[in-house]
Amino acid sequence: MKKLVTIIAFISAIIALIFSLLPIYIIAYYPAIVAVLFCVILWKINQKSNTKSTTFKVLVFLIIASLSITSYRVFFTTSEVSDTKNIQQKEQKSEEEAIEELEVLELEE
Repeated sequence: MKKLVTIIAFISAIIALIFSLLPIYIIAYYPAIVAVLFCVILWKINQKSNTKSTTFKVLVFLIIASLSITSYRVFFTTSEVSDTKNIQQKEQKSEEEAIEELEVLELEE
């Protein structure tokens, strides 16, 4: 039981750490929550057996690192909107071209 909980916690913590470094960093919260839940279960198991393991400390470090990186990116990364004036001009130009094509088609009929 302890090995299974440890493996699941480590896998989810590593996935959370990897996601926190990718452009889809907002997804990193989900495996981090799973890792925290299994970390709590592992802590309860260690308390019952009166053992202190370094794997628990490493696991907590991985979780804190992934949550820190993800939170930093959420709060301090700003998304910039490109110049909408150019987009509007292109839309207007394509609309005018479409109208001209329709007029040419009507004249041919």
